[in-house]
Amino acid sequence: MGLFSKLFNNGNDANAAKRFVSDLFKTTQNNQNASAPAAPSHATSPSSPVSSAPSGFSWGDSMPAEENQYSFNGTYLQYFDGIFRSEFSDYDIRLDYGRYTRLPVFTFIKNGRTALVVELFSEKSCAAKLRNDCRNARIPYLRYYIDHHGWWNTKSYVITRTRSALAF
Repeated sequence: MGLFSKLFNNGNDANAAKRFVSDLFKTTQNNQNASAPAAPSHATSPSSPVSSAPSGFSWGDSMPAEENQYSFNGTYLQYFDGIFRSEFSDYDIRLDYGRYTRLPVFTFIKNGRTALVVELFSEKSCAAKLRNDCRNARIPYLRYYIDHHGWWNTKSYVITRTRSALAF
C-alpha cells in the first residue's frame, strides 16, 4: 500500500490521514526520545555506545580512548578549565556565566585585549547573543557543545580548535 493510499485509505475513510500522521508522529517522537541523550549533569557520562561506527577527530558513536569531557574524572567545567589554563597559560583566562544561558563563558585576554571568547553551550539552547556580539566586535568566538550525542570534545580536539581560533 502506497503513502497516498494510506493517507486517504483509497477515499473510504476521512480520518485515515489523521490516524496515519498521528501514528507517524508518535513513532518519530519515540525514536527521538530513545536516541536523544539527556543533558549531562556536571558529572554524568554518556551511556554505553550502541554502535561501533567509525569516529572522526572528536565525534562518533563510540567513545574514543583519548581523554574527553565524558571520560574525565570531574565535571565538564573542570575539564575545559583545566585544558585552557594548562595549554594556554600565556593568556589571562576569565570564567563568567552567560547572561541569558547561565552557561560557562571563558574569555582569553592577552596584553589587555580580548583574544577569544569560548562558550560552553547546550544543544537545547538557541541563544546567539554572545556569538553575535563577538562577531560585531570582531572578537574570535568558539562554542563547544557539552551535551550533543557523539561529540566527545577530546583533549586534542579542544586544544587544536582553540589554538586555531587564537591564531587569528
